[in-house]
Amino acid sequence: MFKNMRNYLQSLFLFTLVFLTINEIIAESQQPDKFKEALTIKPLSDGKLLTHFQFSVKHYGYKEGVVFSHYNFFPRAIGQIFQTYNVRELHLTFTQGRWNYEDWGYPFVPSAGTGVELWAWLWKDGKLDENWKSLTNALAGLFCASLNFIDDTITVQPKLSFRPEGPFNETELTERAELRYGSLPHENVCTENLTPWIKLLPCKSTSGIASLLNGHKLYDSNFHSMSIHVQPSCEDPDCINQQLEIIQTVSTVIDPVRNSGKRDWSLNKVFGRRLSQACPLAEESNLEIIIPENGDYKIIPDADDIIQRSMGDTVDVEKKIAVYNLKKIEPDTELSMIWNEDQFEYNFNPVQPQIFAHRFFTGYGQERGGIKVNIFNKSPNISIPIIYYDVIPWYLKLYLHTLKVQINGKNNKLDADNPIKDLYFQPAVDRSRPNVIEAEMLLPPNSLTTLSIKFDKVFLKYTEHPPDANRGFDIGSGVISTGKIDDDFLSNLTNMSLATKKSLVEYMHFSIRIYTETLLVSLPTPDFSMPYNVITLTCTVIALFFGSMFNLITRSFVAFIDAGEEKAKKKIDSDESNVQKGEERDFDGENFDSDKSNVQKEEDRDFDREKTKLEAEKTIANN
Repeated sequence: MFKNMRNYLQSLFLFTLVFLTINEIIAESQQPDKFKEALTIKPLSDGKLLTHFQFSVKHYGYKEGVVFSHYNFFPRAIGQIFQTYNVRELHLTFTQGRWNYEDWGYPFVPSAGTGVELWAWLWKDGKLDENWKSLTNALAGLFCASLNFIDDTITVQPKLSFRPEGPFNETELTERAELRYGSLPHENVCTENLTPWIKLLPCKSTSGIASLLNGHKLYDSNFHSMSIHVQPSCEDPDCINQQLEIIQTVSTVIDPVRNSGKRDWSLNKVFGRRLSQACPLAEESNLEIIIPENGDYKIIPDADDIIQRSMGDTVDVEKKIAVYNLKKIEPDTELSMIWNEDQFEYNFNPVQPQIFAHRFFTGYGQERGGIKVNIFNKSPNISIPIIYYDVIPWYLKLYLHTLKVQINGKNNKLDADNPIKDLYFQPAVDRSRPNVIEAEMLLPPNSLTTLSIKFDKVFLKYTEHPPDANRGFDIGSGVISTGKIDDDFLSNLTNMSLATKKSLVEYMHFSIRIYTETLLVSLPTPDFSMPYNVITLTCTVIALFFGSMFNLITRSFVAFIDAGEEKAKKKIDSDESNVQKGEERDFDGENFDSDKSNVQKEEDRDFDREKTKLEAEKTIANN
């Protein structure tokens, strides 16, 4: 028996050894996931401070349509969603506030309009719309957001905007995948969205720069944006081996001048926490400070390295950056920036970006109105191509024949000088799909281009109004897509004839997106209080009538006497009876005296009569 047991244990040991060896060989043959984290800080011209957190995980060995064999740093929740619903690219952004392009320039990564924005490229598999609906529901549950309200009435398929961020072949991608886009401009962003977002990180918020993500400080900022991007990426130029990359970013604009009147800042003052250590799982963990070009300041402590790199802008200009390696920095180091000034003086002439825009409503009343967009090109000598994209809900009925284009206040006819080179318009269908406008344009140098279109307001059913109907309806931001103005672009722009070219997309990668303001439209609203008033008045009258009648019919009336009142009444009755008895006694005495008098009188008469008779007899006797 012991011999059999020994043989069994030897066999089990050999099997375990072989299994571990094979597993080790497989693990070594696969490149492990790579995780990087970085925090970039940039002082802005108006005294505010931009902080940008970026976390990236690359999953190697990714192949389209192949199920993940294992998960290391890459979050399982995202991987399962990505594969279950046949997603090629996924971009989700939560934003509160609006990025001020005129004062802050362009963000490091494309931000989004106020609310929630979701767009994804999905593989065509016969149930693409079903996958899109399931994707929105899955992300709604994962991030505790209202993404499940992105239905057909606000879902669109852009034709020119929102090109893939990862490597792609235009022809192959168009044949095999489709784009879906949806936004919720009224969605609020709070810590309930931040918490599941942090849980996707390898080190969570226990260490690394993610430990600085303090919800109380983040949501006390002038602007904050939280995003997650999942897309394929390539290491080699031929893109033979692809990786699946997830990029998580948080951007905030904090105002240190508001509390102290000075631009001085430190990590502890900005985030309310100190940076203890780098994430031990991170391959790179850096903190970067973009060095201002002007001003007298001091950064404490000194940086490990000074590099030059281009930060997101339409002009490819390199800037000096102070880099701190968090793996080498001492724990609880207080990094700060001190300006040599008693009080900050605002710069009323900030350097404006080349492209920015403003959008607003025109007209008045509850029946009709219009939308106008002013697009500025501040470049003195370069015509810049853009793509303007706008989604208008179905309850604003647009009229394409009212679309007007003006350059510097002058109307433009549909000729070669017209800035619109290509136009896509999708009319709305009531309660089914929204209006979509996409215009491919070439903005003249130093110009103001104005787009305007008119609409009618649709009367909604009373059940289609939100609970706060008198507040109005939110209209999502318009989006302007453009790219960097580099030497290659200028060469293509000089050599090509725009009048003969069908699309500008061939000559420019539109990687920069500029968002306009969100709008608030007031629609004809019924008097929701009228039914309430009628119901309350009717119910009150019925209740009074029914209550009174029912009371009269079913109630038995019984005299009710209070104990004190009953005692007083008995006393009064007793007194009255005593008085009555006394009166009766008095009355009986008076009758007795009267009878006695009558008897006496009768006796007196009898006596007189007898006396008279005796006297008469005596007289007779004497005679």
